[in-house]
Amino acid sequence: MNPLDGVKNYQVYYGHPTETIIKDMQNYDLVIIEPLHYTKAQVEQIKSRGTKVLGYISVMEVATWNTGLMSKLQSGDFFTRNGQRVHYPEWDSYLTNIASPHFQGLLLTEIQNQVIAKGIDGVFMDTVGDIDNEHLNNPTVLKQQRDGLVNFLKEARARYGSIAMVQNWGFDTLETSTAPYVDGIMWESFNADTIKSDAWSQNMIKKLQAVDTKHSVKTLTISTRQSAESHKLAADSKFIHFHEADAYVNWNAGLVTRTKDTAPTPAPVVVAPTTETSTATKPEATKPATETSTAPKPEATKPVTETSTAPKPEATKPVTETSTATKPEATETSTAPKPEATKPATETSTAPKPEATKPVTETSTAPKPTTAPTKPATSTSTTTKPVEQKDSKQAEPKQKTKKELKKEKKKAKKHAKKHAAKHAKFVKHEKAKGNMCAKVKHKTAGFLNFFKF
Repeated sequence: MNPLDGVKNYQVYYGHPTETIIKDMQNYDLVIIEPLHYTKAQVEQIKSRGTKVLGYISVMEVATWNTGLMSKLQSGDFFTRNGQRVHYPEWDSYLTNIASPHFQGLLLTEIQNQVIAKGIDGVFMDTVGDIDNEHLNNPTVLKQQRDGLVNFLKEARARYGSIAMVQNWGFDTLETSTAPYVDGIMWESFNADTIKSDAWSQNMIKKLQAVDTKHSVKTLTISTRQSAESHKLAADSKFIHFHEADAYVNWNAGLVTRTKDTAPTPAPVVVAPTTETSTATKPEATKPATETSTAPKPEATKPVTETSTAPKPEATKPVTETSTATKPEATETSTAPKPEATKPATETSTAPKPEATKPVTETSTAPKPTTAPTKPATSTSTTTKPVEQKDSKQAEPKQKTKKELKKEKKKAKKHAKKHAAKHAKFVKHEKAKGNMCAKVKHKTAGFLNFFKF
């Protein structure tokens, strides 16, 4: 069984977590995070309502800011060409040699320390596409690197079992080598205006669908333009889509609302009428779900696929809802009046969670909204204690000094800039033999357009 089965929506976020961001993450089927920024307790909180979590690792590059990993590398762990290391000045990283057993061991240790030890469900393996980009014209080296990646995946499976494994790009490598060992592949720059007009892209859609049929490998897509059109194209292709409006260091709040919990929940009869003393929670708990707040509820009734046409639910989030936003969670289960008022946030079934999802500045303790917020209606109740107890577990990350936060924010921005720059030019990343490069394609298109007139 593929651990990505049932995933209909996801988001990539490499910034620092806040309590409100963590609450909004619970509305997603899947989130991809930078595990260095999270504690095990925070990961458990994200997963409390059934959200799957993948932790980022870079397989084919090591950035200089990752001093911990860089200090452990040996000379053979770097890929060299003409005796020189391959350096990417845009994001200050070096191409690695995945065929090196020592480097494979370092990556496996990273997975153990940052993914397995923190209870994260699997790994998102970035930079796999470098294998095709860098070595396509050298068949001997290409095979060597692909074999090295397969050995790494086999060992990861042997050590960590059925953890989810998703690679970023490397479509030819997927088809020829890694499909039996991974659960998914990410296709960044999945913008409808490019995909629809590009023959290579249309052919690749069919290939990925065939790989899914044979090996059960799901395709995750990301667009940066034409949100609605790109969502529809991905849905028609049976892909799982996310529209990235900002950099990956900005959390896009309120895009989806979980309408049904996937995690098992305790029986709702434990606490019952004794909680009637809490302020005004009983009427709200017994009313229909649409009466508990002024705006968020309609969003909760939408299917998750509608985020492609209206990703603006961010407007419903309050400014200071870090802990108070759990009120709707405690009162939104339409069939159980008062138990929810004392249960943790894991018990919401209709999940008007977007109210907790407004921050976009991951390192700040007082995040600012992207749009003018609406009033939180009934979010100021005293029924937030279950989450406040969890807050105490998460106190450590907030004790960092301003210097540390500034350094980590700079690192996260560089991380996001890398992804934005690396995938800005679509064809470059998966240029197959016999296909024209992007520059030639543009010239050809202009030449043909000239004769249309």
